[in-house]
Amino acid sequence: MQAKDATRGGEVREYVEMALVENTMADNTNGIRRTREEVIAELEAQGKLTAEEIGKLTDEENPVDVITIGGIEINFGELFTLVDMYDKAIADNCINEDGTCTNKRHLHIGDYVDYKNPTSGVKTAEKEKTGYTSNQVYEASKNQLNWRVLGKDNTTGGIKLISGRPMKSNNSATDPYLHLYGAKGYLNSETVLNDLCSLYTTQYGTARSVNRDDINEITGITTEEKIKEYNKGPSWWGSKQYGEAYSFENHYTPQSWLNGKQQTTVSGAVNAYVYNVNSGDEPIVNLANERAYKMLFGNVDKACYWLNTPMINAFSGNADFCIGGVVKSEKGVIVLPRHLIESVWRNWGRTKWPEYAL
Repeated sequence: MQAKDATRGGEVREYVEMALVENTMADNTNGIRRTREEVIAELEAQGKLTAEEIGKLTDEENPVDVITIGGIEINFGELFTLVDMYDKAIADNCINEDGTCTNKRHLHIGDYVDYKNPTSGVKTAEKEKTGYTSNQVYEASKNQLNWRVLGKDNTTGGIKLISGRPMKSNNSATDPYLHLYGAKGYLNSETVLNDLCSLYTTQYGTARSVNRDDINEITGITTEEKIKEYNKGPSWWGSKQYGEAYSFENHYTPQSWLNGKQQTTVSGAVNAYVYNVNSGDEPIVNLANERAYKMLFGNVDKACYWLNTPMINAFSGNADFCIGGVVKSEKGVIVLPRHLIESVWRNWGRTKWPEYAL
């Protein structure tokens, strides 16, 4: 009986390993993966698994990943993808708000995952593009980051990750974070940030900088109607509402500023907005997922996210260019996708913005 079970165990392990190989090939060719459930069902149909073994593998609350047949261990856990686990948690309406979920089939926003950091590679943010006084160099060997789930990518269908702490440049121990200044930083911010983040692109995924849409997906500000409902801009600064037309003479664009500070007419539709999360004056965006809130906003006093979304702010005496951010004020956490970060930060007595890796 032991020899018979060992034979069956060997056949099951070979079948599972072949499914893993085929899934790897599918990943590289945009093919169709075979899910864990499909592989188990196929083995059941072939009579290779007992009812007890199937019950352990398919338990809704705590499925077993490894079973032993005839002394041979077979790992079905590797057939789970992160997307499978994320979709399962969503289907079960589990956001793991308090961090106590023990379901092995679940993956949530804020969970840590084992994304392998590259151990070599160098990226440089050139001063000609950043507007800073010198080049800023980033080395993968000095930035071995941990990674957390940011959500699901609506375009690729994959899982989005965000670094658990900021990248650090070779600037200095006391000033290790990225600097972007003025019109040059504005015009080149997307390219610079995405290029630095590409340091973490591997065979498993493509790295880029976080942008306003990543934050908006979590806070739920994803439609024009939602933006207008929660937009603080008009009441705070007397500005026009999102989507309204504007036209102003004798203003600057980033290009005209660099071209001898020439004034020009600027016009278009307002695409700027700002909103509070979980505190401040009404209306407030209420983010129920406490873990997601803490991950995105809980440490903004010490380490803030760049939001890779350019913006301009103009006053009667000056015009400034920068990119967006997530900041904390006496009114609470504020998401500023296109507001002037440099001026706001300067008004609060700070001058530097750290940069997150993905």
